Amino acid sequence: MNTKRKRDGALYKAVLVSINIILIIAAYYIAFYLKFDRIISPKHIGQFYQIIPYLIITSFVFFYVNDVFGILKKSFIDIIYSSMISLVMINITTVAILFLARTLSFPRSVLMISSIIQVISVFIWTTIMWKRVQRIKRKKDAIIIGNKTDSDIVLKKVLINSKNHMNIKFICNKLDDEMYKYIDKVDEVIISPGIESHIKDEIITHCIETDKIAYLVPSLSEISLYNASIEQFDDIPTFKIDSLYMSLEKRFMKRTLDLFISIIGLILTIPIMLVVAIIIKLYDRGNILFSQERLTRDNKTFKLYKFRTMVVDAEKHTGPTLATEKDPRITPLGRILRSTRLDELPQLFNVLMGDMSIVGPRPEREYFAKEFIKDIPDFKYRVIVKAGVTGFAQVWGKYSTSPENKIRYDLLYIRNYSFLLDLKLILETIKVMFVKESSEGVKEEKSVDELLEDENLQKKNENEIIELKNDER
Repeated sequence: MNTKRKRDGALYKAVLVSINIILIIAAYYIAFYLKFDRIISPKHIGQFYQIIPYLIITSFVFFYVNDVFGILKKSFIDIIYSSMISLVMINITTVAILFLARTLSFPRSVLMISSIIQVISVFIWTTIMWKRVQRIKRKKDAIIIGNKTDSDIVLKKVLINSKNHMNIKFICNKLDDEMYKYIDKVDEVIISPGIESHIKDEIITHCIETDKIAYLVPSLSEISLYNASIEQFDDIPTFKIDSLYMSLEKRFMKRTLDLFISIIGLILTIPIMLVVAIIIKLYDRGNILFSQERLTRDNKTFKLYKFRTMVVDAEKHTGPTLATEKDPRITPLGRILRSTRLDELPQLFNVLMGDMSIVGPRPEREYFAKEFIKDIPDFKYRVIVKAGVTGFAQVWGKYSTSPENKIRYDLLYIRNYSFLLDLKLILETIKVMFVKESSEGVKEEKSVDELLEDENLQKKNENEIIELKNDER
């Protein structure tokens, strides 16, 4: 068995985040030092010491939510962006804590000076760490195993999103004993969907025995195993796979959170919604709101409300049509509203009325749901819970994510629902609101050959892809 040493990046993650937190705390101390001409009164320094535990906790939470820990897999722009968004959230939370704790007070100048010092110091430190990681990080050679259609889909995603993570050396459509010869030549194995279960089992077993990392695109049955509890029949261990349906207790907790978030959200955003409504009306004199029948739990239909982002009667001549990346029906104002997610704000009323939840699968139109179910039978399971304003697919996917992958995200959410998971997804949604790519329309995807040409990968020996083909199985 292969006993080579592995790096999982835990040390780098711990050092990065620990020093970031120290820099945040030090920035406040330096700000006090500058503000009070190097003489800090016991009163002020005592208040500062009281808030340090809150700073540590909030810093850790927001660094985790924004995935600052993912330094090994993020690009430089992504890790800097995540760090800066975290600093904004940390400082907003700090101001809220100071406001609520009447016994604590910081001069506004201290908050401003510390914020500037934090941005500069965290930027410099993160840059140093990222460059250090890049020097020691080696791209992993990988093989994609599956039929031609599935493996091409996976390859596209790897080329688009994992340029700094792996080199695809082989694409294996030939599912026989010969493929293990090629598995032994790589570090990681990507198993496409559509492979028979017994072949998957054999590949995974081989990966375990030869110390390879395996990535599996899951089916419904495999998603069901995720987070399964362990039960025993005498001395026989079993996985207990619960129903996808939520218990009454979970539904009660979820509804309580929905009411709390929707009421607070409406109080905070009513002024913003009034401004948006006036701008839409002045822009083209059309309807302010757009309403459409959508499906929620148990296939119940309801009226979904959004700010209108398309021209009036956008589907009058086309019928039901998905939005595209450069859809001519979307107005210039509508593009701004979509990119900032402001068009979604009226859905807080849907949540308040009980038609939707804050977190859950996005509500689909009945027409498209029926079409998707023809090709993706598992699509029907997403209406086991209420439709949501945000969810796994919105946080981790894109607007252009395929229905097949969206249903995987939705089923993962339904399988793993918890009160804390909803809170985590709500916080992560704040970060996603600033990412343009997640609000774009369905993209006209390029072929694999075009992507390879774009990246000039065919001219690089380390990325020379060898396809192993036979009849598609």
